[in-house]
Amino acid sequence: MTIARGIITRKELAFVFLFWLALVAPCRPAAQVAPRWEVFGGYSFRRMDTPSIGYADYSNQQGWNAQGAFNWTPRWSIVLDLSGHYGSHLHVFDYMIGPQYAWRFEKSKVFVHGMFGKGQNTVDVANGTLNSIKGVGRAVAAGAGFDWDFNSRFTIRVVQADFINTNTFGTSQNDIRVSTGLVFHFGQIGHRPKL
Repeated sequence: MTIARGIITRKELAFVFLFWLALVAPCRPAAQVAPRWEVFGGYSFRRMDTPSIGYADYSNQQGWNAQGAFNWTPRWSIVLDLSGHYGSHLHVFDYMIGPQYAWRFEKSKVFVHGMFGKGQNTVDVANGTLNSIKGVGRAVAAGAGFDWDFNSRFTIRVVQADFINTNTFGTSQNDIRVSTGLVFHFGQIGHRPKL
C-alpha cells in the first residue's frame, strides 16, 4: 500500500496526540494569572504546497515567525502573527490576526488559535524584463502550541504547529508550519489566590 506524499496518516496523528498528552498530563492548573502582553519571535520551518503553483515537488522553507498577543482574560487573547519563509526561488510572507485560547498550568501553557489575513508569495524568475512575480491572496490558519515558563519574564515556545491555507496565483496552497523560539511577557492580569 502506497501513501501519497504530504498526507498525515492516522497512526502519525495518534502519535502526535499521545506525545502532546505526555507533555501536558504532569502539569497542574495554575491560578488565573497571565501576562497582559506576550511577544514571540523565533525560527520557523514551512512545508509548502508548491506543486499547486507549478513546482515539481513540495518546498521545504526556512524562516522566522513573530507574534504579538494581547491577553484580555487569562484564557482568551487576540494574536497578530507575522512570518517569512525562504526557499528555492520562492519567498513567502504571511500576516494574520485571530483569537487564541490558552490552558495555563503552573509552569507551562497549551494554546490553540485560528487566524485569517493575507499571504504573499514571490517567485524569482530568470527573465530579462522581470525579476519576480508576486501573488497576494487570503490566508487562513489553525494551530496549537506548547510554552514552557523559563521565569516570570521569559517563556520558551517548545513548539507551535499551524496548518495554513493560502490562495495566491489563483490557486489554493495547503501548508504546514512549525515554529520554536522565545516569548517575552509584559504586564499582568488576574490575581493569585491568598493562602
